[in-house]
Amino acid sequence: MNILNKFLSLFIFEQEEKVEIEVQNKGLISNLYNFFMFLIVFIEGIYSLMIEKTLYAVPLLAFSVAFAFHFLYLGRKYQLIKVRNSFLILSLIAFTYFIIFGGNTKLNIIWVALFPSYLFFINGKTIGTRISLGFLFFMIAALFLLLPFIPNAAAYSIEQKILFTGFYLIMFLITYAQDHVSSEIILYKERNMLDSKNISKTQEELISRLSHQIRTPLSNITGMIDILEKTTLSEDQKDYINTIHASSNNLVNVVNSLVAASKSNFNQIPDEEISFNLYATINNTLKLFQDNQEKKKFNISLSADIPTNLIGNSIKTKQIFLNLLNSILKHNKNEIKSITIEVSRLEAMPGDVILKFKLISNTDLQIQKEDLERYEASPSSDIIHLNTSKYVSLLELGITQKIIEMDGNTINISSEPHSTTIEFTSSYKESIKSRSVSNIEINGNEAQSFVKSPVALNHANILLVEDNFSNQQIIILYIKNEVFKIDVAFNGKEALDKFGKAKYDLILMDVQMPIMDGFKATQKIRELEKSTGTHTPIIAVTANAFPEDKERCLASGMDDYISKPFQPEDLLGKIKEHLS
Repeated sequence: MNILNKFLSLFIFEQEEKVEIEVQNKGLISNLYNFFMFLIVFIEGIYSLMIEKTLYAVPLLAFSVAFAFHFLYLGRKYQLIKVRNSFLILSLIAFTYFIIFGGNTKLNIIWVALFPSYLFFINGKTIGTRISLGFLFFMIAALFLLLPFIPNAAAYSIEQKILFTGFYLIMFLITYAQDHVSSEIILYKERNMLDSKNISKTQEELISRLSHQIRTPLSNITGMIDILEKTTLSEDQKDYINTIHASSNNLVNVVNSLVAASKSNFNQIPDEEISFNLYATINNTLKLFQDNQEKKKFNISLSADIPTNLIGNSIKTKQIFLNLLNSILKHNKNEIKSITIEVSRLEAMPGDVILKFKLISNTDLQIQKEDLERYEASPSSDIIHLNTSKYVSLLELGITQKIIEMDGNTINISSEPHSTTIEFTSSYKESIKSRSVSNIEINGNEAQSFVKSPVALNHANILLVEDNFSNQQIIILYIKNEVFKIDVAFNGKEALDKFGKAKYDLILMDVQMPIMDGFKATQKIRELEKSTGTHTPIIAVTANAFPEDKERCLASGMDDYISKPFQPEDLLGKIKEHLS
């Protein structure tokens, strides 16, 4: 097979221009056919010279030179129609010569039977059928009617004439049947592919619509949580808010996992680091799972070298525990569900705290044999991480795994009879009082300089284009204390009217609106700006979260894009970026 592949590679020439695979395949077949035609006529011509029959030798050698020229030079320009036509005409002349004069071996006419297969492959079934049948009628006429009137024509017996004609007809029928079956198979595959694409497109549209419908109210929920967090709250109330925040983040990540092909977007988790009590955070999370319906036992053990307070993302920590505990308890079928949480400190650089969390449950995870075989057979599964991969899938912890690993940490899951252990690491900073206070103050100043600008934000006149009243109120609450003035338009047409009457420093544009959507409104605004030589930054604020949605926003003339739900700091950061 290797020798055959190397032989075929000799007939693949570099094209002067890039051509499609189908054209390249036709070029390869044409060059192969060309090469064999050259061999046939060249060998026959040399043989004719050896037996001193110049009548046959001269035309055949001339044909061999013509086929060699086609192979060596025109084979590189196969995509040109005139090249294909010249080769077709040359082949017809050569075959006509074989039919009339027969050659010295009297067998050359048999090669004519290969002509239909070449025609069908190069020209398709319709044109191939027409030329093949036309040549068949010509061959019958030449063999049975014209040969007696042509000087030096071959003298065939009636049996030879019938044999040649029948052989050509059989090859034509075989080629026609083969092409027909191949066409039907290709058509069937294309139909299946089209149906699959239509189903996939329908599913994407459904997911996109559901995503939009979920993100809009979810944006309002997270917005109110962010606003509520900035009010005066007791410690218990802060913990409740953190729990709601973590739960809403889980819902956001579930929605993101629907619309992201390979990567989920976890930017909805706030990146701010605060000082918090790790034991209290874990203990308060466990309280959410204490009810009278099921018997649960929780034990917490923290190593003595873990600081009382840590600086880190308490919401992310609580979110991870919510996911893990919910999945463990869901798959624990025991009457009394027991979970032991052990936290130990790993070695790290001074000031850094790397913790190892171990959750031990009194249940064993049963992986079905066929599921295990599927994981083991998967070429994408690394054998080192096979156990963790299959248990992550079983426990539906894909999102949690990415939340943990996005900071460079790891998660490992193992199961034994009557016991399942989940281990993961998480990074924090040591909360030394004299140091943590200064750090928090610096971080606060940095955040303030990031989202506030006396020159830009405090004097900014912003137009908010949004048809949903609740969404209007949330966004206004986000930015009203940071900007000078906010005008509201309920659709794109109203936004155009306001834009023509007042000067705005920036526009926050929704996408899906009645009367005129955000895309059309943006295009109209950009057309108006061409006459004045100005440019007003436009940021799309939408619940459409597919990558192509962002591309469409930017293609319509918008400067940036933010997907609901979002953090107030993210929106203000984008506003500041474009105002500056």
